[in-house]
Amino acid sequence: MGEIKIFDSELLLMEYLWEHGPCIAADLAEEFLKRYNWKKSTTYIVLKRLEGKGAISREYPKYLVTPIVTRQQVQSAETNTLVDRMFGGSFASLFANFLNSDQLSEKTLDELQALIDEKRSKN
Repeated sequence: MGEIKIFDSELLLMEYLWEHGPCIAADLAEEFLKRYNWKKSTTYIVLKRLEGKGAISREYPKYLVTPIVTRQQVQSAETNTLVDRMFGGSFASLFANFLNSDQLSEKTLDELQALIDEKRSKN
């Protein structure tokens, strides 16, 4: 599957589906009315957009909604968009910017180093 761009309202629904698994659309509409005060039509419009993007599937007769893309696929697409848009396609520039942050703790640096070491050992 190619990269998919998910907008904020769509991401709310995807996060719910990733956490809870397949759901009946009417139940989603009820849940999103409680959580975000969305009208039923709003939930159905967002679901239709997600289906059009290939992010979810729906099965009748009860309109069972199932996520097709994974959280990791969406994260990867969003990361690539950020790197392209803000850092000229350079991951090194992204990380240099990140590393210049004053909010990095020693623990975070250790975690990043462990991820780098793990990636190197796999290559």
